[in-house]
Amino acid sequence: MKRAGIALAATLSLIALGCVITTKHKIDAHIVLDIRHIQEQADGVLDYIEGKTDEIPATETKGESRAPSFFERAYYAMMPVQVVYAAELKETSPKVKELADKLRERQPKVEAMKKAGAIGEDNRGYVALRESEAIADAAKKNEAQQLVAAENADRKALYREIANDNADQKVTLTTVERVFAQRRLMRASAGEIFQLPPAGEDFDKFKASPAGQKLAAECVAGAWVTIK
Repeated sequence: MKRAGIALAATLSLIALGCVITTKHKIDAHIVLDIRHIQEQADGVLDYIEGKTDEIPATETKGESRAPSFFERAYYAMMPVQVVYAAELKETSPKVKELADKLRERQPKVEAMKKAGAIGEDNRGYVALRESEAIADAAKKNEAQQLVAAENADRKALYREIANDNADQKVTLTTVERVFAQRRLMRASAGEIFQLPPAGEDFDKFKASPAGQKLAAECVAGAWVTIK
């Protein structure tokens, strides 16, 4: 009888472990899918800002629409970056379009300052002033500082609006900032200055990319580099 009880307990433990492992694998698969769709949303907005398209595409919805399970909610609670089910992402709001219009209008000035080496992209999705001969005198530096301040204010408002649109799906401002920073880095042009992502998945992806490989030993997590 005692042996039978031990065997039953062992069997139940294996079943429970199998459920946890299977659930974790399913959760991991959904995380990859969800991040991909947030990236696609960011790409659509960036294409509009950069003048590659004249409209921001609606967010595509894919996959099953359902509430997360107990195991998924517990797993998400431990994640440093919250994720969202792509099937439940909402379409672009009018406020996002309004802010994207402002960024699109300012884009030529921002690009000119980037080419001059006066502005770089940090790893949080914002621009930062850099030392450059293009802004050596006080007047030009003051103009550049105002440009950076205005650009970052609109970027933050845009990121916050996207996060607010998806707040019921646990999308945070930090998530949106991270995704936009990553997408800007992956589409960077030679000569532009970027701060590389901190150690982690985003940095590993960039390091494995052609741009990351060109940097060779300069490709260090968190470092400021000039794209080659």
